[in-house]
Amino acid sequence: MDSSIWDKALNLLKYDDNINLVTYDSILCKMSVAHSDSDVLVLAARDEYSLNLVKGQKLNKIIENAIKASNDGKSIAVKFILAGDENALNTSVNSEKKAVRQAKSEIPTTNGLNSEFSFENFVVGDCNRFAHASAVSVASKPGQKQRNPFFLWGNSGLGKTHLMKAIGNAVLEQHPDKKVIYTTCEAFTNAYIACINTNKYTDFRTKFRTVDVLLIDDIQFLIGKEGVQTEFFNTFEALIESGKQIVITCDKAPSNLTELSSRLVSRFQDGIMFDVQPPDFETRKAIFLSKLSSETFTLSDEIIDYICENVTTNIRQLNGAFNTISSYVMLANGELTLEDAQKILMPIISPNKKKYLTPEIIINAVANYYDLTPDKITSKLRSAEISTARNVAMFICRDYLELKYEKIGLLFGGRKHTTVIHGCDNVDESPELKKQAEEIYKLIT
Repeated sequence: MDSSIWDKALNLLKYDDNINLVTYDSILCKMSVAHSDSDVLVLAARDEYSLNLVKGQKLNKIIENAIKASNDGKSIAVKFILAGDENALNTSVNSEKKAVRQAKSEIPTTNGLNSEFSFENFVVGDCNRFAHASAVSVASKPGQKQRNPFFLWGNSGLGKTHLMKAIGNAVLEQHPDKKVIYTTCEAFTNAYIACINTNKYTDFRTKFRTVDVLLIDDIQFLIGKEGVQTEFFNTFEALIESGKQIVITCDKAPSNLTELSSRLVSRFQDGIMFDVQPPDFETRKAIFLSKLSSETFTLSDEIIDYICENVTTNIRQLNGAFNTISSYVMLANGELTLEDAQKILMPIISPNKKKYLTPEIIINAVANYYDLTPDKITSKLRSAEISTARNVAMFICRDYLELKYEKIGLLFGGRKHTTVIHGCDNVDESPELKKQAEEIYKLIT
């Protein structure tokens, strides 16, 4: 793919109703192609403000869609960097190439498993110690009556699927002759509906009733599906009677599946059940250090402890925090302070915490938006372009900071309150300027 794709995308963006003319002319058209191939397109923004704008969730998606449309409908990773930042360029390209290679190597086989999940890379703590030990035992001797079915339950993101797939991989490693299938309850349901539509019941039942180990994820999705419940019950009975192993995960204990068929619930309770709890601090830290050990950078103990003390909900959230931090470290050439970590992780740790806004931040943001310097907005200059930017900045200070006209006047070069009122009125009377003010406010908050 060459840079002409970006040119084609710009032509599409020009007529997109979601993008105003100022953004198009002063931001998008000023961007350049830093790298382009079949896997990734890296676009360079001319300043930090432009970079933050295009990386915003809404505009980012609009740009990606335009590039996809310009690339004959083929998806491609789109990255944004600051012009001239070679480190960020190399990081963007290399990380995407690595992700593509990893994705290709992890394409699941027909049994639904891949080698990513194993007992070796499962971090054991007090929250999951007994579940892990039992999973290892099940994998070594699948089908034993006292451990069949093996039922894991708990909230999302606690490692239930990891343990389940680790069982499947361990069975295949220790018993290569055994047939293992991993599926989700949703996939099982869809397969059953497809067999009804095609009248291929034999194929469906042959697939699921001739396995040695059936791993089925999120069994709670059987609720409300009477026909599928009956089919799964019959599959369950056939496997148990044949001495085959069944492993099930769910978001709640069997006794709480009150909307599910009572005969299914009683079967689930006939084996062994484990509640996988959220990881404690020691387990979270062990998981974090395990991920960190495969990276080329290090973090201070105070940063690691801060993350593991505050990211407490589940392992997925901890992984998200790690990925966010690692991306920042690569872009910042390995430099990260505790204060940096606290700011970066605020959306994860304190998503509802109010963000502080100051007149200085507003003036800088407006200046960047209109391609001016902040000092011009507070100066005595009165060109149309500068006056417009100044009016928008004063309007935001009035409406969003709720500052009095006199205070705004002092901030903007000692202007009279009547001048401030007139400037704000100009924005109030212009739908286009009000829209720009709202856009700037969203960007800086």
